[in-house]
Amino acid sequence: MSWCILCHSKMQEQVTWGMLLGTDPDPVACSPCLEKMTKITGPVCAKCGRPMDSASLCTDCVSWNEREEGILKENRSIYSYTATVKEVMNRFKFRGDAEIIRLFEQDIRTAAKKIPRKAVLVPIPLSAERLQERGFNQAELIAGCIRRPIVQPFNRLTSEKQSKKSRKERLAGAPLFTLNPEATVKNLCIVIIDDIYTTGNTVYQAAKLLKKAGAQDISSLTLIRG
Repeated sequence: MSWCILCHSKMQEQVTWGMLLGTDPDPVACSPCLEKMTKITGPVCAKCGRPMDSASLCTDCVSWNEREEGILKENRSIYSYTATVKEVMNRFKFRGDAEIIRLFEQDIRTAAKKIPRKAVLVPIPLSAERLQERGFNQAELIAGCIRRPIVQPFNRLTSEKQSKKSRKERLAGAPLFTLNPEATVKNLCIVIIDDIYTTGNTVYQAAKLLKKAGAQDISSLTLIRG
């Protein structure tokens, strides 16, 4: 007997050939709950992955290109930030339910198939205070689902929650990271990993530091496009 990780209802047992052969994971959520998790499909912004009517640049990315051209190759995200996804993320991040990562694991691995084989992963760090409060770093859990080397070159400067800031405050905010002087990222192909891309400020700050340190090809993969 198995129970939905989201609504805790009993799930109907459905055994597939993939499950018997070990190629498909056991389901962790019921079909009604999974159907509410809106995946990004169709045309997206060529740079940040925002859903659009056509694969062109959104206004945000036009602005980013004017300020930080050549810093970030692209961002790709898996889910849209719907009310259901927001509630799931609140459980995951702010109520300390690390087991929620099991819900995302297969979709993360599917999305990661497009990551270059030579790439290394850089999860966005939490401050020491936030890590102690939460007990885990959600970006590290996401990166752990992907079979690629993980490096951690950043030190977090602030413990302020980005989710509590307005769009204007995020874009005008102080530096979030410093680069560990002992970190070696020169000539590396890097994929930054984070839970959500909203304004792009976090990812761009990280990418800019990596670029200055000599990284050659920088993109990002986030669970959600806000």
